[in-house]
Amino acid sequence: MTTAPGECPAELRIILIILSIFKGLGCLIVAWALLGAAPATAQLQPADDLARITAEARARRVPVLVAFMQKSCPYCTVARRDYLIPLQSDPQWQGRVLIREIEVDRGMRMRDFSGKATTHRAFARSLGVRRVPTLIIFDADGKPAAPPITGLLSADFYGLYIEQAVEAGLVKMRSPGS
Repeated sequence: MTTAPGECPAELRIILIILSIFKGLGCLIVAWALLGAAPATAQLQPADDLARITAEARARRVPVLVAFMQKSCPYCTVARRDYLIPLQSDPQWQGRVLIREIEVDRGMRMRDFSGKATTHRAFARSLGVRRVPTLIIFDADGKPAAPPITGLLSADFYGLYIEQAVEAGLVKMRSPGS
């Protein structure tokens, strides 16, 4: 088989096409691997100073979602990984809610809504949190703005329950007199 000067043989063109397809797939595989690894390293911000956080919430007119979790709880892992971290990372929701985490089994120091020093464990007990995960939406005064979401209810509707609770908090925060 002869080719004109400056022209590639058909077999070589086919090989080059196949290589370019694999190169594109290789980039997609690397991107997928990097994106897939990101949520594993992402974390919720710990509730260290709820008085400061509610002051920010008041200024931004958004509620505060406090997630009461436990590291050894598999349902908490699912709630954190599949719902709360994506919500926290979503630009659409960043301007609608502040999210913080309380680890109910840890003595991590924090300040409550009044600025009083306490611990994650003691704060959870003071609110009567007995099961995890429990999500509570608070207004800027540290009062619940929606009914708590206790347990990982139906996974099919869990995201909807969170969205409804955040929306209830937004209505309360943005209503006249708030």
